[in-house]
Amino acid sequence: MSSLGALSNYALSMQQMQMSLIKTNIEMQQQVTELLTEASEQMAAATSDHLLDISI
Repeated sequence: MSSLGALSNYALSMQQMQMSLIKTNIEMQQQVTELLTEASEQMAAATSDHLLDISI
């Protein structure tokens, strides 16, 4: 019976570790998304500064 408890504790520890890894992965993806969004906005702003309005 004690081996069942040990296995349960091990399984719980593994699940907690997996959840921690998933959480870290999600946080990293959010940071990358924010960086890419900021870079995209900066590029769009830089591009719009160089547009010319030419009327004939």
